[in-house]
Amino acid sequence: MKKIILAVMLGVASLAAVAQTTPADESVPVPGRVLKIELPAMPLHLDRDQTSVFRGSYTLSNGQTLHMRQYGSGPALYAEIDQEGPRKLIAASPRSFVANDRSLKITLDMAPDGEATGEVLLKVPAQRMADGTLSQVKVVSATLR
Repeated sequence: MKKIILAVMLGVASLAAVAQTTPADESVPVPGRVLKIELPAMPLHLDRDQTSVFRGSYTLSNGQTLHMRQYGSGPALYAEIDQEGPRKLIAASPRSFVANDRSLKITLDMAPDGEATGEVLLKVPAQRMADGTLSQVKVVSATLR
Protein backbone atom coordinates (compact mmCIF):
# COMPACT_ATOMS: atom_id res chain seq x y z
CA MET A 1 0.00 0.00 0.00
CA LYS A 2 2.84 2.38 0.84
CA LYS A 3 4.40 1.73 -2.57
CA ILE A 4 1.16 2.63 -4.36
CA ILE A 5 0.78 5.89 -2.40
CA LEU A 6 4.45 6.73 -3.03
CA ALA A 7 4.07 6.04 -6.77
CA VAL A 8 0.95 8.24 -6.97
CA MET A 9 2.69 11.09 -5.09
CA LEU A 10 5.74 10.90 -7.37
CA GLY A 11 3.48 10.92 -10.42
CA VAL A 12 1.60 14.01 -9.19
CA ALA A 13 4.87 15.80 -8.36
CA SER A 14 6.33 15.07 -11.79
CA LEU A 15 3.16 16.31 -13.52
CA ALA A 16 3.32 19.56 -11.53
CA ALA A 17 6.97 20.07 -12.51
CA VAL A 18 6.21 19.49 -16.20
CA ALA A 19 3.25 21.86 -16.08
CA GLN A 20 5.39 24.72 -14.72
CA THR A 21 8.16 24.61 -17.31
CA THR A 22 7.64 26.85 -20.32
CA PRO A 23 9.36 26.37 -23.64
CA ALA A 24 12.09 28.93 -24.36
CA ASP A 25 10.66 29.78 -27.77
CA GLU A 26 7.42 31.22 -26.41
CA SER A 27 8.69 34.80 -26.43
CA VAL A 28 6.72 37.46 -28.22
CA PRO A 29 8.74 40.15 -29.98
CA VAL A 30 7.32 43.64 -29.53
CA PRO A 31 8.49 45.94 -32.32
CA GLY A 32 9.42 49.41 -31.19
CA ARG A 33 10.13 52.66 -32.92
CA VAL A 34 13.74 52.95 -34.01
CA LEU A 35 15.20 56.13 -32.55
CA LYS A 36 17.75 57.76 -34.86
CA ILE A 37 19.35 61.16 -35.05
CA GLU A 38 20.31 62.12 -38.58
CA LEU A 39 21.31 65.41 -40.12
CA PRO A 40 18.85 66.65 -42.73
CA ALA A 41 19.88 66.14 -46.35
CA MET A 42 18.69 69.68 -47.12
CA PRO A 43 18.88 71.97 -44.07
CA LEU A 44 16.12 74.53 -43.84
CA HIS A 45 17.24 78.15 -43.52
CA LEU A 46 15.10 80.00 -40.98
CA ASP A 47 15.48 83.67 -40.08
CA ARG A 48 15.82 85.00 -36.53
CA ASP A 49 12.08 85.74 -36.22
CA GLN A 50 11.23 82.13 -37.07
CA THR A 51 13.74 80.62 -34.63
CA SER A 52 13.21 83.09 -31.76
CA VAL A 53 9.79 81.51 -31.10
CA PHE A 54 11.61 78.46 -29.70
CA ARG A 55 13.85 80.33 -27.24
CA GLY A 56 13.26 79.38 -23.64
CA SER A 57 13.67 76.62 -21.08
CA TYR A 58 11.67 73.41 -21.17
CA THR A 59 11.39 70.67 -18.54
CA LEU A 60 11.85 67.17 -19.95
CA SER A 61 10.15 63.98 -18.80
CA ASN A 62 13.50 62.59 -17.58
CA GLY A 63 13.96 65.50 -15.15
CA GLN A 64 16.52 67.40 -17.22
CA THR A 65 16.02 70.93 -18.53
CA LEU A 66 16.39 71.92 -22.18
CA HIS A 67 17.53 75.50 -22.75
CA MET A 68 17.20 76.93 -26.26
CA ARG A 69 19.04 80.20 -26.88
CA GLN A 70 20.29 82.54 -29.58
CA TYR A 71 23.59 84.37 -29.29
CA GLY A 72 24.34 87.63 -31.07
CA SER A 73 22.12 88.93 -33.84
CA GLY A 74 22.19 85.89 -36.16
CA PRO A 75 19.43 83.33 -36.64
CA ALA A 76 21.44 80.40 -35.21
CA LEU A 77 19.71 78.49 -32.43
CA TYR A 78 21.62 76.64 -29.69
CA ALA A 79 20.38 73.93 -27.34
CA GLU A 80 21.80 72.98 -23.97
CA ILE A 81 20.58 70.23 -21.68
CA ASP A 82 21.29 71.05 -18.05
CA GLN A 83 24.94 72.20 -17.99
CA GLU A 84 26.31 69.98 -20.78
CA GLY A 85 27.32 72.88 -23.02
CA PRO A 86 25.49 74.50 -25.94
CA ARG A 87 25.12 72.70 -29.27
CA LYS A 88 24.44 74.54 -32.51
CA LEU A 89 21.23 73.37 -34.15
CA ILE A 90 20.39 72.85 -37.81
CA ALA A 91 16.74 73.21 -38.85
CA ALA A 92 15.39 70.01 -40.38
CA SER A 93 11.87 71.45 -40.64
CA PRO A 94 10.09 74.54 -39.29
CA ARG A 95 9.66 72.74 -35.95
CA SER A 96 12.47 70.15 -35.87
CA PHE A 97 16.17 70.74 -35.17
CA VAL A 98 19.26 68.51 -35.10
CA ALA A 99 22.57 69.26 -33.37
CA ASN A 100 25.63 69.53 -35.63
CA ASP A 101 27.26 66.61 -33.80
CA ARG A 102 24.07 64.48 -34.10
CA SER A 103 23.85 64.14 -30.32
CA LEU A 104 20.43 65.72 -30.10
CA LYS A 105 17.19 66.05 -32.08
CA ILE A 106 14.42 68.37 -30.94
CA THR A 107 10.87 68.49 -32.26
CA LEU A 108 8.69 71.26 -30.83
CA ASP A 109 5.07 72.22 -31.35
CA MET A 110 4.26 75.70 -30.09
CA ALA A 111 0.65 76.45 -29.18
CA PRO A 112 -0.71 79.99 -29.70
CA ASP A 113 -0.73 80.48 -25.91
CA GLY A 114 3.03 79.79 -25.75
CA GLU A 115 2.78 76.25 -24.37
CA ALA A 116 5.16 73.78 -25.98
CA THR A 117 4.89 70.07 -26.56
CA GLY A 118 7.35 67.84 -28.30
CA GLU A 119 10.12 65.31 -28.05
CA VAL A 120 13.87 65.35 -27.56
CA LEU A 121 16.07 62.49 -28.73
CA LEU A 122 19.37 62.29 -26.82
CA LYS A 123 22.41 60.25 -27.75
CA VAL A 124 23.78 58.51 -24.64
CA PRO A 125 27.49 57.74 -25.06
CA ALA A 126 29.00 54.32 -24.38
CA GLN A 127 29.70 53.71 -20.70
CA ARG A 128 32.04 51.35 -18.88
CA MET A 129 30.06 48.56 -17.22
CA ALA A 130 30.88 46.88 -13.88
CA ASP A 131 32.42 43.89 -15.69
CA GLY A 132 34.78 46.17 -17.65
CA THR A 133 32.95 46.00 -20.98
CA LEU A 134 31.60 49.04 -22.80
CA SER A 135 27.89 49.51 -23.35
CA GLN A 136 26.71 50.52 -26.79
CA VAL A 137 25.84 54.08 -27.72
CA LYS A 138 22.06 54.44 -27.58
CA VAL A 139 19.43 57.05 -28.32
CA VAL A 140 16.75 57.77 -25.71
CA SER A 141 13.59 59.82 -25.95
CA ALA A 142 12.28 62.44 -23.52
CA THR A 143 9.11 64.48 -23.92
CA LEU A 144 8.45 68.08 -22.96
CA ARG A 145 6.27 68.60 -19.91
